[in-house]
Amino acid sequence: MVQKRLALLFAVGFTASASAQNPADLTPRDKTEVFIQHLVKVAKIDPARYQALVLEYEIGAALSELTHDLESDQHAPDGDCCGAAAVLLADDFVQSALKELHPDYTEALRLYDDGKLGEGRSAARSLSSKADPYVSAYARLLEAETEFATYTRNCAKRRESTGSATIEAEPLEKVIELCEAIGKKDRLYLIQDHRACELIALSFEKLERPLYAFVQYTILLTDYYDLPPDVEERVKRKLATLSETSGRPLLTVGEWMNKVEKLLGKELTAEEPTQAQETQIVSALDKLIELQEARERRICRNCGGT
Repeated sequence: MVQKRLALLFAVGFTASASAQNPADLTPRDKTEVFIQHLVKVAKIDPARYQALVLEYEIGAALSELTHDLESDQHAPDGDCCGAAAVLLADDFVQSALKELHPDYTEALRLYDDGKLGEGRSAARSLSSKADPYVSAYARLLEAETEFATYTRNCAKRRESTGSATIEAEPLEKVIELCEAIGKKDRLYLIQDHRACELIALSFEKLERPLYAFVQYTILLTDYYDLPPDVEERVKRKLATLSETSGRPLLTVGEWMNKVEKLLGKELTAEEPTQAQETQIVSALDKLIELQEARERRICRNCGGT
């Protein structure tokens, strides 16, 4: 199993992507145009409301571009501030339309905002199976947010009452599972898809798995368009801190493999520590493969390939 993943890791490193355009290649503007087509062809939205929503978005986009042209000297040279504004504008448009189409999604958001996390999680979970891929994607992300917020709040309560908070792996692993699924299925539908990737990294940190967190934050910087400046800066700070212990993941995994080899040489094959270490190695290699695939997409995107 480990050998297969190592072979795949190196194969990915030397094989350029030749598939159709990946959702990761799409800008917020691209995704919004796909969503508009969805509203026209699939969603049963009132034509007048549809026209108002699209007009609102187009006016906002035009004003954003005009402001950038007129005040270019006040903007960052790389245009990061304008990219972040485009993300927020597109996300607001999609959210407004989803609220119009799905009042139960509006209610789930209200419960989350009011701090009623248990109710919000249940409401989001019930929406995640909706036929509309947009509301189901946004509901899955909301469910992950409520899971993570619930864990964080419970930790704070335990720390306040006992002075310490033990790690509870199950809820954090649930967040990771939800967000991994979002990354595989829902990136086309989410404007701020980077949030799912960040939640995975934050969960790895809380699980005290720094190598996984380091690789996940690196994926976040590599594979996501138009990160808001505050998110990008936060991720770079995290990477700077984590690099001290986890900045050479392949070397670390190699050390883990050496340990397993020594354990097997002593005929120690039980769940602890040998099988657990083998599982850790396999999952780490999977993360490194994911990172290499993201790098290939970025190279192809920057050179204009498909």
